[in-house]
Amino acid sequence: MCIGFQKCGTTSLYDILRQHKKIYLTEGVKEPMFYRVPLLRPCLGKKWYEKRYFGRFRPESGQTPGEINAGLSFRGCADKIGRDFPKETRLIFLMRDPADRCYSAYKYFLPLGFLPCRTVKDDQKRGHAAAFDRYVHRVLESPVKRRQIMRRRLKYLCFSQGNYARCIEEYLRYFPKENMKFVFFEEMVQNQQESVEDILEFIRVEKDPEVNYNVKSNESIFCAVSPLRSKIMYGAQGIYHLFMDFLHLGRCPAATRAFRRGFRHILTFCIAPETDRSKMFPRTRQFLNRYYKEETARLEELIGRKVPESWGRTA
Repeated sequence: MCIGFQKCGTTSLYDILRQHKKIYLTEGVKEPMFYRVPLLRPCLGKKWYEKRYFGRFRPESGQTPGEINAGLSFRGCADKIGRDFPKETRLIFLMRDPADRCYSAYKYFLPLGFLPCRTVKDDQKRGHAAAFDRYVHRVLESPVKRRQIMRRRLKYLCFSQGNYARCIEEYLRYFPKENMKFVFFEEMVQNQQESVEDILEFIRVEKDPEVNYNVKSNESIFCAVSPLRSKIMYGAQGIYHLFMDFLHLGRCPAATRAFRRGFRHILTFCIAPETDRSKMFPRTRQFLNRYYKEETARLEELIGRKVPESWGRTA
C-alpha cells in the first residue's frame, strides 16, 4: 500500500505501476474511499472492500495486489488498516519538501472547494502567491487553528499532509519499519525509472521491460471560476465518489459514459485553465520552514535518513 502523501507523486506512481503485468491495483478507481470515510469500514466490512476493489484478482496469477492512495494519511486510516492487514504488508511513503507540497496542494485543492470561500475570493483578487501567503499566516498564526491541523486533517490538508513523521508514527504502531519504504519526491523526479525500480525491488516484484517510466501526472493546470462554483465542485466530487466508488456504477458501461459526460459538464462550469504561474513568496517559504522545522528533524530521526538538501531552503 502506498500511503501518501498528497502532491508528492502518488498519481505518477500509480500510472506507472498499473502498466506492470505482475501488479494488480484497485479496480476502477485510483484512490478508494473505503478507509478514508469513517462510517464505511464498520458498515460495509473488509469483505466488501476485497470484492469491490479486488473482485477479479486471483492469487494463482502471480500478481501482487496493491492500493495507491494519498489520502491514507488522514486521521484514523492507520488504525483501520492496521487491524485489517497483516504486518507483512509493504507500505510506501512518498514525501516532498513540506513548503513546496503545501503550495502545490493549495493550488490544486482551491478550485475543488476544499479551501474557504474567502480564500478563493482573495486568490482571484491577488493571485496565488499573495493569497497563499495570507492564508498561511491566517492559519498558522492562530493558536486554535494550529492545534486543529492534525485533528481536522481534511479541513487543513494543505498543512496536515506535510507532518510526515506524525503520520508515519501512526502506522508504526501496527507495521515494522523494515516493511516501510520512504521515497523523496525530489529524488524521484531526478530519476523516475531508478526510483520506481527501487520500489519494485522493495515489494519483491521483478522489472517489466514494457513499462513506460516517463510519466508525469496530476499537475495543477486549472483554477477556480468563483467561490460558489468551487463549493459546487466540492459537492459534485462527493456525488462522483458515491456512484463510481461505493455504488460501483462502472459495472454498467452505458450509465458510466452518461455519468462521466455529465460530470465533465460540471467541470467545465466550475473550473478554468490555469493562467497564474506565480511562485511562492520567499517570506511565505521561510514562515512554512519554521513551522515544519521540528517535524523535519523528527522525520530524519524516525527514518534514519537525511532529507534532500533542497528542503528548508529560503529562496
